[in-house]
Amino acid sequence: MKFFSIILSLTITCSLFAQQYNPQEFTDLVEAEMKSGSKKLINNKGVAQGVNYDLKYHRCEWQVDPDTNYIAGNITSYFVPVISNFNEIYFDCSIALTVDSVLYQGNIMSFNHLAGDILQISLGATLPQGILDSVTIYYQGTPVNSTSLGGTFVQAGHLNDSIIWTLSEPYGAMEWWPCKQDLNDKIDSVDIIVTTPQKNRVGSQGLLVSETTVGPNKVYHWKHRYPIPAYLISLTVTNYVQYTDTAHLVAGDVEVLNYVYPEDSAAWAQATPEVTTMMEVLDTLLGGYPFQNEKYGHAQFSRGGGMEHQTMSSMNNYSFSLMAHELAHQWFGNKVTCGSWEDIWLNEGFATYLTGMMHYYIAPIWFDGWKEQVRNAVIAQPDGSVFCTDTTDVSRIFSGRLSYNKGAYLLRMLQWKLGYQDFFQGLRNYLADNNLAYSYAKTPDLQGHLETVSGQNLNEFFNDWYYGEGHPTYQVTWTQVGANATFTLNQSQSHPSVSFYEMGLDTTFVFDHTFSGEQFNVNVPFVIDSVFFDPELWILAAPATILSLENFEEQDNQIIVYPNPSSSSFQIWLTGTANVKSIKLFNSIGQEVTPAITEKANNYFEVQSQNLSGGNYIIEIRMNDNVVRKKWNKL
Repeated sequence: MKFFSIILSLTITCSLFAQQYNPQEFTDLVEAEMKSGSKKLINNKGVAQGVNYDLKYHRCEWQVDPDTNYIAGNITSYFVPVISNFNEIYFDCSIALTVDSVLYQGNIMSFNHLAGDILQISLGATLPQGILDSVTIYYQGTPVNSTSLGGTFVQAGHLNDSIIWTLSEPYGAMEWWPCKQDLNDKIDSVDIIVTTPQKNRVGSQGLLVSETTVGPNKVYHWKHRYPIPAYLISLTVTNYVQYTDTAHLVAGDVEVLNYVYPEDSAAWAQATPEVTTMMEVLDTLLGGYPFQNEKYGHAQFSRGGGMEHQTMSSMNNYSFSLMAHELAHQWFGNKVTCGSWEDIWLNEGFATYLTGMMHYYIAPIWFDGWKEQVRNAVIAQPDGSVFCTDTTDVSRIFSGRLSYNKGAYLLRMLQWKLGYQDFFQGLRNYLADNNLAYSYAKTPDLQGHLETVSGQNLNEFFNDWYYGEGHPTYQVTWTQVGANATFTLNQSQSHPSVSFYEMGLDTTFVFDHTFSGEQFNVNVPFVIDSVFFDPELWILAAPATILSLENFEEQDNQIIVYPNPSSSSFQIWLTGTANVKSIKLFNSIGQEVTPAITEKANNYFEVQSQNLSGGNYIIEIRMNDNVVRKKWNKL
């Protein structure tokens, strides 16, 4: 028996993944990463004035007790004016917080806490352009929504203890500390110094450089010396147990530091070492781990899912998929961050795609199931682009179907289109670009690197699959005479924004599919028994319809189609006792048509074909486990 595959590859369906896959885990992941923010990035003068200075450094000094829903502290910000006439500075800061005072060069300065969560600080003089300066803000308060698991600064519980954790993406950092909340100016470095009761540990970014007992408290000092956006700065504070795994990377070993609840520590310690293998694969595949000189780690928290806080992801559980997703963000989202929430797929699509690649490399038994789950989630609805069309709607920014799953499949198709070597070299070049590394990027930046490496023009691809909405459905008809086989490929689109999705279809031959109805004649030196379209699921498309156009009348002489040809209705008689499960009608290019079909008596059907256009049709009759096809002609 021979088969022909229009993307020749192994076809295995992994039922184990279907048994293990938990849709709620993916939902929790998406909800955690978007938190519950509803604020726009900017009102009033926040961002407009924010581009007037380059933020260099924060020293964040906080007092936090998980038993008390409150934060107090001071933020010292070092900045460089980039314009002349600079005499006031703006920060994003929730009006739910109380600003006690502002110090500039040892003097108390006047400030206004404006509507729209903007803190305006008068500096009392015009500062020289290009000269480093600093200001310190003292504040305190109960952050808004701090008791909600959807909030940004949350007090919650586990077993018999309390926890405070933060999660700021996309617009929530200003709800718990005064900051510059944008996507154009990363903070070059931070020191995070937290005072908390002695029983607690504090998880945050970078390296823990000191842990000092002061009376009934401990003071934790974290130092992070890589650029970071405000939304990736985090705190997790509770009575953690700590343990360490080690990843053996190309540039040297990296500590994987785990802060977990005491009651869960044994189970976590069994599971988290798997992330070191993931780090080793990604370190080779994408270029070195971006924070090699510091650490990676996990801090357990009480929100479902996780969040890719830089160098220490906040994690609800230790599932393979969640660990892979948040780790992948350290390259895509943290080292290179989307430069606009329109481009959020550069964070989330990549993390989702690389979760699949971790299945491919480390747990291949789950890979086929992962592909099916991601594709099916996208094609469940007929519309939607990877490009985020409404950045005021947090649920649209963090659409699981579009930003995560469709973004991931766009990358899988690019891997197919460019080839493995060029695709991953393009990704490595993108991550290493001096203009993008530890900074921000937009979709054309990625496209440019992929085009440079591959030599391909990807404008049509991105217009169809990134900006365009929906997905295609393919109809394949084939016939074979001797060693000559003819395949006709037709395509319909789920959304009118794309007239035709161009995508190469590879086989033992190459089908460059450029228009619907295109025919391909190939030499096949064996008798084709079956044809499979895209068995490895390289293309984001609904399941294809595949029909053979030969030897219909010989398949079953117990089925009568009469009159044939005819101009209006016709009948289908089955002279045997077979149980008919379905009857479908296809036109000459393989598209299913849906005339009214009525069962007049047992195994006797009437088809109302008046509205069909003239030409040849194929009747497909499914009976028990058999499929019989008959030809019919409309006059």
